[in-house]
Amino acid sequence: MMKACMVAALGVGTMVLAGSAAAGKVNMPKKGSYEFTFCVVDQAKSLNGGDKNMVSHYEGIANVLTNPPGRAFDRTSGVCYGTYMNLNGRQRGFGMCEMIDLDGDKWWLEYTDSPEGGGGIYTSPWGTGKYDGMTIKGEYKVEFWPTSKDAAFQVCNGNKGTYELK
Repeated sequence: MMKACMVAALGVGTMVLAGSAAAGKVNMPKKGSYEFTFCVVDQAKSLNGGDKNMVSHYEGIANVLTNPPGRAFDRTSGVCYGTYMNLNGRQRGFGMCEMIDLDGDKWWLEYTDSPEGGGGIYTSPWGTGKYDGMTIKGEYKVEFWPTSKDAAFQVCNGNKGTYELK
């Protein structure tokens, strides 16, 4: 089963958005902390090696929401690509998401699951616009949702961390 799979789906940050989100203008402080929910629906392709071994790769669509609305990274969306494996109980998951905000600025979220499963950490190696040169240190907790297809999975992960814009 894809236990820590789209843990990453990550864990995307929450930057404080000032101004009208409906207008599409995102004004963020240069640095701060964030907290948001990162939801992903993925379609996976797997190799199964009996009861104790499996490897999968997946592609998913992600959405980020904050509570209350309008905080950092609110209404960000993206696409994620990742790999997950469970080999005799040793879990490992990693991948990359390309996120885009209401202004059209993009950043990549590079995530790694913790070996125990249930969450992980992420950084950002690349960005455009306001995210060019951004540093981010985030973590996520995985919460799987039921799914109606054997090869698909859905998660909504709590994320928190800190960021600094260049």
